[in-house]
Amino acid sequence: MNRNVIVALMGVLLAASIGGNAYFFSKRNQASKAEKEKMAILMMKDSLQKSIQKMEDSLGQMIQGLQTEKKDLTGKIEELEGPNNPKIRELLGQLAALRSQIARTGVPSSSSGKISAKETKELEALKKMLEEKNKEINELMSKVAQLTRERDQIASQLESERNASADMKDRVTRGAVPQFGTLMTAGIGKKGNQQIETYKFKSIEKFKISFDVLENPLIKEPVEEEISIRIIGPDGEVLTGAGNKGLMDKGTVISMKQTIVADGEMHKMKWYYPGSGTLTGKLKKGRYSTELYSRGLLKLKNTFDLN
Repeated sequence: MNRNVIVALMGVLLAASIGGNAYFFSKRNQASKAEKEKMAILMMKDSLQKSIQKMEDSLGQMIQGLQTEKKDLTGKIEELEGPNNPKIRELLGQLAALRSQIARTGVPSSSSGKISAKETKELEALKKMLEEKNKEINELMSKVAQLTRERDQIASQLESERNASADMKDRVTRGAVPQFGTLMTAGIGKKGNQQIETYKFKSIEKFKISFDVLENPLIKEPVEEEISIRIIGPDGEVLTGAGNKGLMDKGTVISMKQTIVADGEMHKMKWYYPGSGTLTGKLKKGRYSTELYSRGLLKLKNTFDLN
């Protein structure tokens, strides 16, 4: 055979061999790329399913939390209570639909191990669809986050209202006690057969103590209150039921004590010291004071002079 012919023939065979190798290399690259696309899509499906599960768990926790908080909070929180909330019902329905759609989505496979042009097109369409579903899931996640913020905001608001209510109740309880005003003391003597008010120390047979129990709308039920009165002389002596025996410790001695019943209405009280009979000791000229105590605290005080 002519040498030139042999060389030409070998050239043709070499070219054919190179072309064939390039063709099969290209096919293998296409198949490899397609397989990578399949794996990426499978991973995306798995990721989306996990995202859906995470959101369903979040909504479930929200439902459980709201049902627990319902025991303590008012009707406002019931508007957001789990399955009764239309927003949550809608979200749960959308999540269930997405889960079903993604689960039904199949990844094309070929028994020959080759990826056809049709299958490549299907993979691209599937990837596009999953990317759209991912956007929908992100939007749903934003809605879940918004619902959580709304729930937390209302829960915080109601907690503040509950604390304020408890504080107000405590204030009302502490304020539902008798309040007093206008304490006055006058000496009582006789002019003929009549009793008269006098400030002449030699004429006084007893003292009249008057004070007001003020109106208090916080008192809803009658309240018993023990009242102590001290009448203190010019030298610090406390007049007692046993008579004035000179200087005494006014921190431990009282002149009289009685229990009143306060019902929230205005009342004018009038007491006499001593309660019966007349003063047994001699009074002195000078400045006196009267103190009214309730619950161990000085509530009212007035001063007057005997001449």
